Amino acid sequence: MGRWGEGPGGGPGGHSARGSGNIVGMAVLVDEAVWPWRGARWAHLVSDESVDELHAFARRLGLRRMAFQGDHYDVPTEVRERALTLGAEAVRGRDLVRRLRAAGLRLAAADRPGPWEEIGRWSAMGVRPDVGSSAPGALVEALAEVDASWDSAEAVVFQRRIEWALVVEDDSGVILAAAPPVGVEVRCHDDRIVELLVPRPGVV
Repeated sequence: MGRWGEGPGGGPGGHSARGSGNIVGMAVLVDEAVWPWRGARWAHLVSDESVDELHAFARRLGLRRMAFQGDHYDVPTEVRERALTLGAEAVRGRDLVRRLRAAGLRLAAADRPGPWEEIGRWSAMGVRPDVGSSAPGALVEALAEVDASWDSAEAVVFQRRIEWALVVEDDSGVILAAAPPVGVEVRCHDDRIVELLVPRPGVV
């Protein structure tokens, strides 16, 4: 989408992150929703403090972790409005880029994670799927902690330059029943989707 790269992965103005009354000291920024894509206008959501802060804020917005583009999330107009309500600071695009660069968090195009590629899909297997032929061991171990109705649940493995992802989706409910292995990142959505992610070894 626009000059920021791969396009969106997922999915009241004027509130300042600093002094908004929502999260003191938060440094999450969002620019104007001006980039057209798939019938909507999109903005960039970033943090000029840390990637961890950005991920934490994205969780509050309900954004898919797979939508992360290395230094930002793409968000449509309605999500931008919610971000402002939660305390993100509205800035112009040029100011967002300037502050991201000043914080050392702006990635060059060559360093971006790139697009996701689906490498395995298992639908309504009746049993927990064996994803070992497509997913690294840490994701296989993490899947063992996912509770879902395997008669209806779907599991999909993706990869991109920097990481793998395993997504389990089941409209009847899916949860992570226990802590995943060390190094596995988890994001859950409405008791319906669980995302499990691990970095690719040796990729910065």
